[in-house]
Amino acid sequence: MKIAELSRVSGTHRSTIHHYLDLGLLPRPETLGPRLHHFGPEHVERLREIKALRAQGLGLAEIRERLAARPRARTPPRRQRRRREGATDRRAAILDAAARLFLDRGFEGADVQSIARAAGVGKATVYQHFAGKSELFVECLDRLRFTLVPASLRAQAQSGLPMMDEARLRAQAVLSRFAGFRTMTNLLGAAAHGRDLEVAARAREALHRMVMNAEPSLRGAMAAGELRRGDTELWAYMLWGALLALGDRLALDDRYAQAEALAVYLEFMRRATAP
Repeated sequence: MKIAELSRVSGTHRSTIHHYLDLGLLPRPETLGPRLHHFGPEHVERLREIKALRAQGLGLAEIRERLAARPRARTPPRRQRRRREGATDRRAAILDAAARLFLDRGFEGADVQSIARAAGVGKATVYQHFAGKSELFVECLDRLRFTLVPASLRAQAQSGLPMMDEARLRAQAVLSRFAGFRTMTNLLGAAAHGRDLEVAARAREALHRMVMNAEPSLRGAMAAGELRRGDTELWAYMLWGALLALGDRLALDDRYAQAEALAVYLEFMRRATAP
């Protein structure tokens, strides 16, 4: 089946499937052509398994470790494997370059030629992987976030820390690179209300995923009696909004130090969510 059919059958958005492929959570599809990939029942089963593990509160890093510990299936012939790895590397390079340029120049300021040049590939290679700039923008939305947060910090935040410790790590990541996070949020907001309905829908979904990263921690704290009973999705959105507002205030002038603002945010969160 093609990726559109896989998305429909599994109930997983195409951008999420690409993201899982980039992270190595899904087996690579069979390549039948430059833009023709075939997915099978094993991909549907894996996506449903990932969804179930996410519902249990596991982070992607922990899920990847669990999956990596399993016996590997038979690998394809070496030549085919090298061809797939080369295509994956080029796609990843394009996404990385696009993420940087979209952050620096915005959606309108970044063109396909510049993205291709930054990725070290030809313009035609970009179009082999993506239909155009709009699709490329949507596909790299999650990557935009990952360029701002070091892998070591993401691993810490997904390692089952107590809610306030995880909140501190997330807040530090956002405030220390707030200009990038604010730019990314603005890009997502503009795309979410744009005229391209598909891009708008996927931008809203990407923004939702970014905010909801904190929700499993909130849900776990609520189950442990450390968080006031309520809707953890709304808690996640309200706390994210408060953090962005705090970052905007820090960017206004140098009256408040980041450490002071972080302490106030955590105290606000602690008092607002206490049982």
